[in-house]
Amino acid sequence: MAMDSRLGFALIMENVPAAEVIGIAVVSQVSAVRASGHYGILQELWVDPRYRSAQHGRGLLAAVDREARARGWPMIEVSLPLAGRPGAERLVAFYESMGFTPAGQRRRRRLL
Repeated sequence: MAMDSRLGFALIMENVPAAEVIGIAVVSQVSAVRASGHYGILQELWVDPRYRSAQHGRGLLAAVDREARARGWPMIEVSLPLAGRPGAERLVAFYESMGFTPAGQRRRRRLL
């Protein structure tokens, strides 16, 4: 996966002997006055269903944190599905267990 490192980063966790991708994290860099510069938005955190519940998501997030700190970012944000959606409760619990706290609600307006 090629990516301009000024725009963010992607991390891939692999099972090398099996030549399989275990999971991937994609983080975009954004700028905001409230962050006094740049910070990251976790766009995607995916773990292959065969590898879930084995701490791989936690490992990917730990690697995201290390890279974000190395870039001097003060925070990482993630958007979660609305309450009541399938899997939403579990996702909220996962991210809260990793230190994420509620920070408002995002809204979207489709342009195309």
